[in-house]
Amino acid sequence: MEVFLEILGLAGDLFWWGDPPDEQRIEANIAALMAFSWFVELVEKPQYNKLVHENTSVRYVIGKMRMKKMKRSPMYEERKERKLKKVLQKQLAATD
Repeated sequence: MEVFLEILGLAGDLFWWGDPPDEQRIEANIAALMAFSWFVELVEKPQYNKLVHENTSVRYVIGKMRMKKMKRSPMYEERKERKLKKVLQKQLAATD
């Protein structure tokens, strides 16, 4: 059942064409993400902190996160954590 919900969640991310997040929403999401230990561990690393604050791809992923859903659903949180880490790794590799 979890796998099915995961696939539906990924499909929703692929087909969600809404407007790109604005800077205000991105900054608000970064502030809200500071409540999650995995995010704090990420931004403590200088290379990731720089990407979080400057890279447009990383900031886009952060801006698209739904904080209310993140707090309610551990599965959503895990999915978004994996997605953010994947984008961070990809962008870090691209900058090397």
